[in-house]
Amino acid sequence: MAPMVSHIKQLGLIDAVAYHQLQCFEAGVQFARAEGIVPAPEANHAVAGAIVEALKCKTEGKSRTILFNLCGHGHFDMQAYTDYFAGKLTDQSYDEAELAMALAGLPSVAEPA
Repeated sequence: MAPMVSHIKQLGLIDAVAYHQLQCFEAGVQFARAEGIVPAPEANHAVAGAIVEALKCKTEGKSRTILFNLCGHGHFDMQAYTDYFAGKLTDQSYDEAELAMALAGLPSVAEPA
């Protein structure tokens, strides 16, 4: 994670949200059909987040500005979209016990003063 992003997360200025792969590709396809831009697969996470926030506003009857970063187009990774449409992609979940074990092996880092 980028140090600045980690820092603003630590300060509570942003929240981190995880979306599964299939939801992200669905969002990328929806965006491409609406905007004519095929997002890079890794950018689909931001697109999914923006769609979730837009639907939340619609449900709440609120109007908000939603800003997200579309960091690249998917023209060089069309194989990922081919695999998505062919049903070859699956959602993966972390095993919490394995994650905790891996994190326990990391060295301690002192908080900045």
